[in-house]
Amino acid sequence: MNASVNPDSGAGRGLALVTGGSRGLGLAIARHLAGTGWDVVIAARDQKALEAAADEAAADGLRLHPASADVTSEASVAGLFEELAGRGPLRLCVNNAGRNFNHQLVRVAGADRRELRAHPTDAWERVIGLCLTGVFLVGRHAAAAMLAAGTPGVIVNISSTVRSGSYGQSAYAAAKAGVESLTRTWAVELGEYGIRVVAVAPGVLDGSTLRERSAANPRHAAYMERLRRQVPLQRWCEEDDIATAVAFAADNPSLTGNVLEVDGGGLPKRVYD
Repeated sequence: MNASVNPDSGAGRGLALVTGGSRGLGLAIARHLAGTGWDVVIAARDQKALEAAADEAAADGLRLHPASADVTSEASVAGLFEELAGRGPLRLCVNNAGRNFNHQLVRVAGADRRELRAHPTDAWERVIGLCLTGVFLVGRHAAAAMLAAGTPGVIVNISSTVRSGSYGQSAYAAAKAGVESLTRTWAVELGEYGIRVVAVAPGVLDGSTLRERSAANPRHAAYMERLRRQVPLQRWCEEDDIATAVAFAADNPSLTGNVLEVDGGGLPKRVYD
């Protein structure tokens, strides 16, 4: 993805952190912010992927600073913010890191339809740890850093349209509902310090993950096509749609405690055959 570089990008708008920034949506957000003048640090667990993302951005005239971190680890997040402290005051934190594992709570399986399969606990814990606990840990450190520096800042949390419930997504929907709740709570708590907190809630993203799953599973591809036709705009979101929403949230001084829906008009909770 090639982001156009803002001619004023050298002016510098302050330090921004994007978690999950080595690929996909996080990288799209980071590139867009860098192109509009932010000094952007991208954080993720895979150092090689981070460096590759930074190199590719540099080839397009964009500067991204890689920082390896595991947002589910309190010690790792603390280390990340110690590293950030050397770069100047944090003005923007984008909590993007996340992953989804689709499982029904329980389902009937097997040729005779007598086998019961339950949602694995480890899948639940991985999604909640990354998508909710990780947001809490990073958000807490970001708010503390902004308060310590005495400068106003913005925390943008990536939620999801499915936070209101979606078939086969108990963990992800619960985590993203929690992200909305954290956003509204923090907005109330931090407003007096000049810190704004906003959530951006994407619908289905037309990105590499969707394409790879659809290519590997024709049944999934067919289901997603039926689902797409139920969206009012009958299109999936582009990663740049979300990136521009994040930038808007960062720039608008009256936004806090809001959830910006970027979903083509909304998704049904399930599409039947």
